[in-house]
Amino acid sequence: MESLVKKNKWPLDMRFNKIQCVFKAGFFNAFGIKWTGRKSFAFFFKISERDAKAAGIPMGRYEPWKEAVYFVDAKTRIADFRPLFELAYKRRSGE
Repeated sequence: MESLVKKNKWPLDMRFNKIQCVFKAGFFNAFGIKWTGRKSFAFFFKISERDAKAAGIPMGRYEPWKEAVYFVDAKTRIADFRPLFELAYKRRSGE
């Protein structure tokens, strides 16, 4: 994710806490990766449920705090989620 952010020259700050790594546009989270269990983790994007469904990428779940969650496994490629990263960035940065 960090490489994608740098490659696109998105002015996002990377922050860590005990359960997630998040990229922030100012005060607001845009997207990140978080633990969802002892051995599982997922990408999350701060986008509307409608936008998440319209992207055509199978979503794991939509959480009440307006977060689309996509579970990560051994076959997951960041490039497959590029439209979601870009959409979340644009929604949070105001572009």
